Amino acid sequence: MASDLEQHYIPISRAKMKETLFLLPELDEDLRPGLAKVSHLLEMIWHHSSHSRLELLKSLYESMDPDQNQNPDSKGKEEFLETLRISLHNGNWKEIDEEEMEAARQGENLFPISLRVRSDELVTSLLFKLGKVTISDVRTTWFGLKKEEIATEAFDRVIQVLQFHNEDWFENNNRMKHYQGIESAGLHLRLFKTVPKLDLETIFPNTSPEMRHLDKIKIFAPLVGGLITLGLKFGPLIFGGGTGSTSVSIISGICAALGTYILKSYLSYQKTREKYQSQISKDLYFKGQANNAAVLNMIVDLAEEQEVKEALLAYTFLLVDKDGKHDRKSLDMRIEKWLLESFAVEVGFEVDDALRKLEEMKLLKKFPDGSLTVLSIDESLKVLDHHWDHLFSY
Repeated sequence: MASDLEQHYIPISRAKMKETLFLLPELDEDLRPGLAKVSHLLEMIWHHSSHSRLELLKSLYESMDPDQNQNPDSKGKEEFLETLRISLHNGNWKEIDEEEMEAARQGENLFPISLRVRSDELVTSLLFKLGKVTISDVRTTWFGLKKEEIATEAFDRVIQVLQFHNEDWFENNNRMKHYQGIESAGLHLRLFKTVPKLDLETIFPNTSPEMRHLDKIKIFAPLVGGLITLGLKFGPLIFGGGTGSTSVSIISGICAALGTYILKSYLSYQKTREKYQSQISKDLYFKGQANNAAVLNMIVDLAEEQEVKEALLAYTFLLVDKDGKHDRKSLDMRIEKWLLESFAVEVGFEVDDALRKLEEMKLLKKFPDGSLTVLSIDESLKVLDHHWDHLFSY
């Protein structure tokens, strides 16, 4: 039985994990060179398999790629998306559901702004998340009088898949001011890193900024306060005095003061908008990792790393814990405990997926009582070498 922990992604590089794994006290010194060879063969076999998947994805995506020289179309989109989902699943990505998007719409986190995504402009809109991290930021409170450090949850990586309506749709719906131009044609892929959970809308290119209630108060409070002050000071002169008691200079002073408050509020609003736009542009610049076809390379590479790490972890602990005679549950707990103790990360290890890989490679042994073990290193090397030699049957 797999763990109930939400995160299945192992946020550790393969090289770092192998370095620590090969130093296990239970691993005999004479086994380490052989285990390294097993690991190398697993990596090469999966790399070959991953290359085939990458070529398939690139072929399916080619006609939809916005970066191509010809006009992109949507032919084969459903087949591409289905193949993409399989690759994402292999890499432990999960689709971001409507509930998570709604939470992002309702709340603000690091960005002090509300953004409304014009979702009706999109034919296709998908988001996928990978892993989670906690980030810290300094936030100003009490109208700028106090600064405090806050911690917020973020997705380690986010992939965005977008397709806009064509120009005719925008024209027919009187929305040409929002039309993104010919550059919006095709199926757009974007990869971002460290995206706060409550700021998901900031990665969309078609948003309308909306001021928060607090910011509206900060902008319009001086105007309201000024009007009240002027009313208390000059109200009796304007409304309570007799004919001719209100001089031209007093009226001019009132208008000048009121105009000053209005101008101050307007400039404050513009300054706030510019600050938000600058924050978002800067954040997207540093968080953007890849676009369109380049995203496919990273998806397949990350999936390959995850699959090899899962298979290697299961193989190693079944190898060194032979006396324990692991079953699925005990192996799952053993690996999760080791990841927590060695790297301080909580991972819901996908034990069934890892064992399936070992079984497909003919490295796994199952017993009637449910216990598991693997072939010895020498036997495993022969099996993997045979598999490698027969990848092609020309």
